[in-house]
This record gives sequence, C-alpha cells and structure tokens, in this order.
Amino acid sequence: MKLYLNETSPFSRVVAATALLSRCDALQLVWVDPWQSPAELEQVNPFCIIPVLALNDGVSLSESLCICQYLIATYQPDALVAADSQNALETSVMGLAKTMMETAFRTVALGRFVEGDNELSRRGKTGLVKALQKLEAEAGGARKDVLLQPNLATLYLHVALEYVQFRHSEIYHDAAGDNIMHFLEHSPFKQVLQTVSLERLATKPDFQALMSAVV
Repeated sequence: MKLYLNETSPFSRVVAATALLSRCDALQLVWVDPWQSPAELEQVNPFCIIPVLALNDGVSLSESLCICQYLIATYQPDALVAADSQNALETSVMGLAKTMMETAFRTVALGRFVEGDNELSRRGKTGLVKALQKLEAEAGGARKDVLLQPNLATLYLHVALEYVQFRHSEIYHDAAGDNIMHFLEHSPFKQVLQTVSLERLATKPDFQALMSAVV
C-alpha cells in the first residue's frame, strides 16, 4: 500500500497516526506537494487532494475520515476504535473536530489565492474562536470523560487543535484555556502524535522509521 501525504497537512497527520496505531507493516509513504498536481497523485486522485491510500489491488481511498475508518475496520487496532455513531456526544466531537480542521486549513489555503482579508476567511476565523470557546467551556464538564476515550473522534480533535495552534496561534492562545490544555496533555494519542509531530514529518521519514519509534 502507498499513502500519499504532505508534511504539514492535518488530514495526512491523522491518517499517519491511524496507520501507526493499526500497525500497517507494508505501507510506503509517498511525500507529494498537492499544489503542484503531480502526475502520480493525479492518477490515484483526480482532484490532487491528499491524503490518498492506494491499495495493492489498485483501489484508491481518498478523504481522511474514510481512510481512517477503513484502516480501523481492516486492522482492528487495540489502541484506536471507531467513533460510535449512535453515541451523540462522540458524534458531536467528531463533527466539531472535522469542521475545525477543515476550517483552519481552508482559511490558510485561501491566503494562497486571495490577497488581503475576505469574508470567507473572516467567517472561518470567527468560527474557530467560537468553537474553541465552546470546547473550553464543555471540556471541563459533560464532555470531559468523552474526550479522553481512545476513539477516532478524540484523535481528530487532538490533531485539529494542534493544527489551529500551529496555523492560527493568536486565535488559539486567545480562546484556548486550561481545559483544552488538560485534554492535550492527557489525550490517549499524545505519544503517537509526538511520533508524527510536524517537526518529525518535516524530515519526510519512511513508515518503518516511524513504526520503530512507537512503543
């Protein structure tokens, strides 16, 4: 199998973490710049969007959530389970995390093509502030225990928060508080996400090197 990814993409990072927790031994990482629309990436995903998981039988999986769900269902890792779609709180966390990740990414991507401020960017940043404030208020209450469960929703939330911290540091530091910091410190995915930290991914390691770093 080949996983096409980029070193700064939060979507790539969550899939890489899922692959590590799933112990996908025969996985090759293919580092690409999707903005350059390389031919190899276009062959497996006509939209030239990462991540993409190209299976050995020629089937290609796109969209990070679909890839993660496939890996969990196929390898059934002990350290990561799928979010329970019948659990309203878990489903709510997944929706919040995925939207936060997509919004944080989109506001950065817009800067590549639109000079100055724009309505989409403003709405996105306002949404990030309100989402962080809402999470901060709820993380110390009813959601506290839910947020520490080793499921895919929690993994997405952890990656999304660290991406906001990376790309929108001013928003993060203004809106995130002790409850969010407590979540990140006690997250069940702290170790694996340190293994696939942005600094580590910047070196474009191979998958076996990452696997050897996971206890």
